[in-house]
Amino acid sequence: MSSKAPKSKATIMDIAKVSGVSKSTVSLVLNNSELVKPETAENVRKVAAQLGYIYNRSAANLRQGVSNIIGVVVNDLTNTFFVELLIGAERKLLESNFTTLLAHTAEDHALQQQVIVTMREHKIAGLIICPTFDTSPELISMLKKWGVPFVMVMRSLEGEICDFVGADNRLGIQLLTQHLIDLGHKEIGFIGRHTGYSVSLERLQGFKDCLEKNGLACNEQWIIDGPISREGGKLGIAQLLDLEHKPSAVICYNDLIAIGVLSELDRRGLKAGRDIAVVGGDGISESEYCSPPLTTVAHQPEKLGEIASELLLTRIKKPEAPPLKFLLKPKLIVRESCGSQKQPSEHKTN
Repeated sequence: MSSKAPKSKATIMDIAKVSGVSKSTVSLVLNNSELVKPETAENVRKVAAQLGYIYNRSAANLRQGVSNIIGVVVNDLTNTFFVELLIGAERKLLESNFTTLLAHTAEDHALQQQVIVTMREHKIAGLIICPTFDTSPELISMLKKWGVPFVMVMRSLEGEICDFVGADNRLGIQLLTQHLIDLGHKEIGFIGRHTGYSVSLERLQGFKDCLEKNGLACNEQWIIDGPISREGGKLGIAQLLDLEHKPSAVICYNDLIAIGVLSELDRRGLKAGRDIAVVGGDGISESEYCSPPLTTVAHQPEKLGEIASELLLTRIKKPEAPPLKFLLKPKLIVRESCGSQKQPSEHKTN
């Protein structure tokens, strides 16, 4: 009984011979060079696929000192906001032939440090990072020292200047607060973490500023500090409902907390929009399908992800360019959870 000899692997020379181009042209195509005409590149890739050629990306990375991989480090993938942001970022990177290497830190600073070091060892071409709560400015110094292009997303680090993409957090909360005031609410609570990092402080300050502008007092007893999670929302609204003097409306730090609030209200036989007004703060897709549908502000996480990728691609091409900061303007989305579907008039929030 005879056995067939194993078929030899296709080489760059094989592709060049069948394609009718030089070995160097094939190499340029496999490295996604823009120096080759699109029709030639398409033909080379087609021949490579037909021959079953497998490009050794790791070896190429070692030779070139860099890869076509972009590291994406996300702090909380249990929050749909960051999942949608990732979708937008990855879509834009794929258009430029970059592949993403994802890491979820679950707000663990030590894990964040570990995965970033590992990504550097894999010679990433750049990094998009949504940092953990306790991230220190030393991270930025480290990345700059390594020469790794990077963009910070949503959470900025105090005193550090670098490429940044985020939402106008203060304006978003002001839009929500003003809408509730226009509906007649004067006693408004706030649920969500409000210590330790920029986004929390900005959102809480936007809330307080809007109350003050309208001549309303801020009752510190109605400001609940808790986890940014569904469970945090359930615990937060439970604290407010158990008070003798309750607010008539509640602003949630984000939609995730608001969804937890709606769950606890339902458990108690209460309904948002009827017994108490509830608004969220991110505009994740899930907010539209809550019961009742959630009033929120659209921060367009997919759009933020796309912009972060665009900034990073620019940074890779122009490493010496001045850093850019982009804040996406939020838009109020009125639904049933605040008791009125009447669209708001234009408000001045500054």
